[in-house]
Amino acid sequence: MLNTTLLTEKANLVYVFPKQKLFLASQAQRKTLLAGRAFGKTFLLLVCLAYFARYMHRAKFFLAGLTFAQLLNIVLVDMADAFRGLGWQPYDEKTGMGHYVVCKEPPAHWPRPYKAPKTWDRCVSFITGFCLQMLSFERPDSNRGGNYDGGLIDESALFKDEWVKTILMPMLFRANTHRFASNWMHNSLYDFTSNPWHESGKWVFLTEELMKKDPAKYFFIEGNCDDNPLLHPDYKKNQEELLSPMQFRIEVLNERIAKLPNCYYPSFEFEKHCSADTYQYDQNDSGVWVPTFSDYNPAKALELSFDFNAAICSVVVCQEGVKELRLINSLYAKVADPNRTLVETLAWRVVATYHQQSRKEIFLYGDAYGESKSAGSNDTFFDLVRAVFRLAGWKVFDRILKTNPEHVDKFNLIDKLLLETDDRFPRLRINQHTCKALIISMQNSPILPTFAKDKRSERTTINQEYATHLSDCFDYILYYKFSSAKKPKGTKQIRFL
Repeated sequence: MLNTTLLTEKANLVYVFPKQKLFLASQAQRKTLLAGRAFGKTFLLLVCLAYFARYMHRAKFFLAGLTFAQLLNIVLVDMADAFRGLGWQPYDEKTGMGHYVVCKEPPAHWPRPYKAPKTWDRCVSFITGFCLQMLSFERPDSNRGGNYDGGLIDESALFKDEWVKTILMPMLFRANTHRFASNWMHNSLYDFTSNPWHESGKWVFLTEELMKKDPAKYFFIEGNCDDNPLLHPDYKKNQEELLSPMQFRIEVLNERIAKLPNCYYPSFEFEKHCSADTYQYDQNDSGVWVPTFSDYNPAKALELSFDFNAAICSVVVCQEGVKELRLINSLYAKVADPNRTLVETLAWRVVATYHQQSRKEIFLYGDAYGESKSAGSNDTFFDLVRAVFRLAGWKVFDRILKTNPEHVDKFNLIDKLLLETDDRFPRLRINQHTCKALIISMQNSPILPTFAKDKRSERTTINQEYATHLSDCFDYILYYKFSSAKKPKGTKQIRFL
């Protein structure tokens, strides 16, 4: 006879602090936790999952995340640690003992969910028959049409509002209504997130407004590291020293920010230009999922756009696709390695990052300043870069601007590229997983009345990877590659902000 007693008894033996307890105690079907780093969002998500597994035998919930890689980090790393604290262990086929299995079919003698999945390779199954199915939103439409008894969303500020309204919510309130009629957890949807960096993520505040109207159905709570009594007393101070003021306020203190006005990139849209669909997944011989980047092709040359400064050296890594320029990475160096200049340090970092490249060719982009001699050397900044790559066995081709363009010409060209209304130009797609610093840099780039970029952030205490340096790398490669496109007849136009 199947023994679920241990799972039943252990499910409640967990320590939570007051705000976490408030979240767990609420019987609202729709809950949002908006909290900063070190609050324990993932731990709380897993505690909620434990309660579902305990109280909803044979139910099926989803765990939705922007990428499968993100979900694997929760399921394969954090889950094992959290469940170990509950006394739960993965099922051992040799001993027949254990409480859950990950990414494979559960034992034949375990009960199945009422609405069992067709495949088990993206599921976590429990001894009670409860099943958690992982849904990644790299290809959102592939998730349509399921039937679930409830769901969880990890880092919901990375989601689009329409995904929740048109994909996730329609999959609730349609399964097992009679079986769980008296269970308040049935058809629950909980989302867990930090404060959004982008306008597209601000839909997460909706639960806060709905709670004011219907507190029995909706629950919203905020928190930060100050709420966690188990945290090391120096954590907050250390984070403040490591992060930029803005990043510290948003990601640690959990403060909300308004949109930056008069941006140098008025046609930049996070939802359009930034892509989360940049992973591909394969299972190794042990059945473990291994993610790799799908927007990077090691058989194609790399296009590198550099920016050189005394405090930071930056580079954006690009590759051409079909009618598409892919910005696949942004790297920087702020501290030089021993016996190397800052420029050499960054160049060797690129070499190490792309050591698996089969076609060892690079195209160098940057402004005319890069051909100036570096401090204490007869070599220019680009000379140092070329020397590193050639020493590592790469072929180097120069695509460096000879003169810097007029501000209004550069602004108009980049704006036209971002608008995507001219068939002469490719689409620009930025990997939002590897290019976070570039994206923030672009959003931290105000414009002056002269159409020049406001570079005061380069002279402040803001972390320099979030200042305008990386956005300059973005500008250099776009202007070199596309400024020579045949101009249509007519008068030059300026888009006024």
